[in-house]
Amino acid sequence: MEWGLVLISQGIPAVIEREDRPDRPDRPDPDPQNQGRLSRSERGRPRTWRLRVEPEVLERARQVIREYRHENRRFEWQRAAASEADRDRSLSWNPAVLLWVVVLCLLHALLSPALRSAAWVDVGSVRQGGQWWRLFTATWLHADVAHLASNVGTGALTLGLAMGRHGSGTALCLSLMAGAAANIPGMLLREPTARALGASGVVMASLGLLAGHAVIWWRLSRYASKPVWISLGAAGFLFLSLGVDPASDVLAHAGGFVGGILLGALAAWFRWGRFEKLWALAFAVLALGPWLWPWLLAGFRPIR
Repeated sequence: MEWGLVLISQGIPAVIEREDRPDRPDRPDPDPQNQGRLSRSERGRPRTWRLRVEPEVLERARQVIREYRHENRRFEWQRAAASEADRDRSLSWNPAVLLWVVVLCLLHALLSPALRSAAWVDVGSVRQGGQWWRLFTATWLHADVAHLASNVGTGALTLGLAMGRHGSGTALCLSLMAGAAANIPGMLLREPTARALGASGVVMASLGLLAGHAVIWWRLSRYASKPVWISLGAAGFLFLSLGVDPASDVLAHAGGFVGGILLGALAAWFRWGRFEKLWALAFAVLALGPWLWPWLLAGFRPIR
């Protein structure tokens, strides 16, 4: 059909015809209106599509199509992209992210001051005391209701979209990993008395997961750079709009965003979504393990 439009645009009349496979020349091609009366084997038989032109314009038609294909060779990957999109996860919002929102709200409302103090990133405790679990537990805490509302409002959208794109377990696990890793630069560079907490690194990581997924177009063609860089640029603009408030932890935001891009790119390129159940299990371990670890070290005694 595309080639037929090209020929017509050049004043060359063309007719689209459908033929049976060469190995079944004795079977006429049925009318599309009669598909409902065909047997299963007949309906499943592949067809060959052809363009018919007058003999006197055949060579000119071939030359026009060759020139068209040469001029548009950089865009042929889009046909493969359409087929890839049919097999890939669609960009949709996953309502399961509301469970993450509920957990954040419950922890903020019910967590005791002692547990809160034992869970945030205390730079001295992590560097000198080796309390690594704080890098994870701090991603579930918030300083006040305004801080909580900011992360919940943005995270419900970005993390929900990341879950729709990569899968629930994959997006949750990767965003938590990137959010925890985002606390490392601040832990290394700040004073021993500094403290940090919040899910902002996880939220920015989920934005990075969405942007990093665009590298999948490079699997189809080396000419597919435009949508990749557009996606990364759009995500960068959103990061500048949401994550560089001087009153916030910009270092953790940047670390989560960059980590999310890297993990999102790897997840898309190597199709980590195939192991959705394993990622969901890993998320459960990373979400609960850091909370239980200090309790186990204390010999099951309550933290005071």
